[in-house]
Amino acid sequence: MKKHLIIWSLIFLCSTTFAQIDADRAFINGKIYTADAEQSFAEAVAIKADTLVFVGSNAAVQEWIGTSTLVTDLEGKVILPGIHDIHIHLLEASSEAASMCTLDAWAWTTTELAEELVDCNPQPNSNGWILAWGHSIITLLESGENPREVLDLYFPNTPVVAMEETSHSGWVNSAALAELEIDADTPDPMGGLIVHEGGEPNGILLDSAADLAFAAALAPTPTIEGQNYEGLIEFGLPSLAGFGITSIVEGRTYWKRNYIETWQQVKDDGLLTARVVLAPWMHPEDDDEDLIPALTALYDEGDNMLKVTQLKCYIDGITLNGTAALDQPYVYNFGWPFNNGTNYFTPERLEDYITQLELIGFDFFIHSIGNRGAQESLDAIEGARTTNGDIGARHRITHLEIVNAIDYGRFAELDVIADMQVSGNWTNPNQWAWNEDYVGVALSQNYIPLKNIWDAGALVTLSSDWDVSSMNPFRGIENAVTRAPQELATVADAVDCRTINSAFAMRHDDITGSLEVGKLADLICINQDIFTIPQEQIGSTEVTLTMLGGEIIHSTDGFPQNISAVRQEESLTILPTVTRSWVTLSVVPEVDGMTIFTSTGEKVAVYTKGDLSEGSLRLDVSGWAEGVYLVSVTKSGITQHTKRFVVYR
Repeated sequence: MKKHLIIWSLIFLCSTTFAQIDADRAFINGKIYTADAEQSFAEAVAIKADTLVFVGSNAAVQEWIGTSTLVTDLEGKVILPGIHDIHIHLLEASSEAASMCTLDAWAWTTTELAEELVDCNPQPNSNGWILAWGHSIITLLESGENPREVLDLYFPNTPVVAMEETSHSGWVNSAALAELEIDADTPDPMGGLIVHEGGEPNGILLDSAADLAFAAALAPTPTIEGQNYEGLIEFGLPSLAGFGITSIVEGRTYWKRNYIETWQQVKDDGLLTARVVLAPWMHPEDDDEDLIPALTALYDEGDNMLKVTQLKCYIDGITLNGTAALDQPYVYNFGWPFNNGTNYFTPERLEDYITQLELIGFDFFIHSIGNRGAQESLDAIEGARTTNGDIGARHRITHLEIVNAIDYGRFAELDVIADMQVSGNWTNPNQWAWNEDYVGVALSQNYIPLKNIWDAGALVTLSSDWDVSSMNPFRGIENAVTRAPQELATVADAVDCRTINSAFAMRHDDITGSLEVGKLADLICINQDIFTIPQEQIGSTEVTLTMLGGEIIHSTDGFPQNISAVRQEESLTILPTVTRSWVTLSVVPEVDGMTIFTSTGEKVAVYTKGDLSEGSLRLDVSGWAEGVYLVSVTKSGITQHTKRFVVYR
């Protein structure tokens, strides 16, 4: 980054001494929130290549505007830095592999749920499992039926696992238990519970016990990896761009399922449209002598598009199934052999992991729901600090639904980032009372203590935890400033939580997160002024432009892509750009030739003007090798466009 800034400083000095270089692009007459240290606004920005070279007034930007500069008059529209979402399950939730059927969270009986699954007519996946999602664990607990026996009536031979709506438990049948080699004598895994009824497993697997079933059902196969890849490029990444999200941290990177390889392939194929930090999942069931070296080997500083530099672990579960770690008993009796939650990692074990792995460069990303979980997470970080000293770690605790007042100030004292999700309306004060049936009245107050922790001096970030809550960042910004008594003071503060503060958590605040000269041109334009409209309307904000490093990755308002796009018609279109079987290549009449190459430059096919006389070709690529293909078209023998499409299996 220092080299990056030095280069632009030299360009700036040379240009002011001799002749000003022209910017590639300029936006003028806007309301541009910079998210800098002063929370200042500007009227105009100029971009050269992928970098902001000017941020300031309409008058001063003129020095950067030349005959080759594409100028956009914003007419008062608002521009923000690119939004960050540092807790989002993009690959998991985008892939078709994760679930075949959606179940009703409000079903009254277990039988109703089983019948819904039958009506869905799911077929076994490439691992031979049936998967579903969406039921409530309360239905299984209170319908008076044995969950395993009910599922066995409808699915006696094929292993089935249904993920409960919060993802913290699974519902399985006998075939699944047999596949997992779980019986009456199987010990509970660390951080999980195999629920029994009459001495036998009843088909409910809590937390890390359920993870064992999902790991088996979603073990990597070419088909599942193809679904994961396709989900990212066809749904996940375009959705991010549509919401103005230019940087993310994956909520948990299942490295044993080849998630890292999938992300890397997307990047290698030139299809990555967000800056991504991956957070490998810490498997609590693994022995320390195996897990620590394995995680160490995964560390990868990468580049500003893809890194593997955080670690995701759970200290506890959730209140809705009695596994969030509390410092007092639950009010609701779940019937578990514990009554104040559980731990995926003991505090001592977590401290040891942090102490060893922060020296490698990893920042920890710790899930904590209960007040005991928050205290134990802070204690573990403090223990590592005592051993290693302050090495500049940027550890983060996420969720923080219940936190004791005595711990508010410890976030600032220990330089621990407080990451919270308030996008869901269930996090608003008028919904807090539903927690009383589980944790009691006292612990239901100040649920997600956003204001308390902010006022105590912590660096606060906001994220979505999609698909638990909406991906729309403006829903969270609205809720953050309207959820009194636990609200942020200003809209600018809430935007900072989704931009510069989150960029700090990703360790790229030196290149993005705010709109300042020398930083990358990651920015968005929105359709209304969130700083002046009634705060209850912020959630309806729409993103009309998303830029990543100066390149438009989303536009709904007619923003031209670049100066050449204004001056030159499009000669080639490809649909679909990701395919298993067929692809259609369309050209304008002036095109006199087209060539298709592999990503390594090997020619696959060559077409003349006569081949293209009808304006389009529909190619059967079902027999082509999996990979990226480049298509070039020529006019008068000169290459005009090169585009790509992907064949996957």
